[in-house]
Amino acid sequence: MPRMVVLVVEDEALIRMDLVDHLEEAGFTVREAGRAEVAVEMLKAGEAVDAVVTDLRMPGRMDGLGLISWMRDNLREIPIIVTSGYVTQEDARKANPAAIIISKPYAPAGIAALLRSLAGRLP
Repeated sequence: MPRMVVLVVEDEALIRMDLVDHLEEAGFTVREAGRAEVAVEMLKAGEAVDAVVTDLRMPGRMDGLGLISWMRDNLREIPIIVTSGYVTQEDARKANPAAIIISKPYAPAGIAALLRSLAGRLP
């Protein structure tokens, strides 16, 4: 069975590295981006991912809400987990009704467990 490919989008390098390391140890293949617009470029270029885990607040032209809005319009089939200490469920649901919101701080093991549950729903 192929490993689930997860795109982690997080501007804080230490948080991103910690989550990436944990997910790789849990058996996922992980791609990473430090900004939302980099993630969009990767996805536009055809980067094959099964799920996206993104922070909400990031510097640059696009933040996490912009990313999940873009995905709603272009890649609706890819599950999205949004991590934030700031977002309300309502804000994220307006941007993308399919988004799953996890409050920070979170346990990387919880993200891995959620990704495993999503893997069962993938085609």
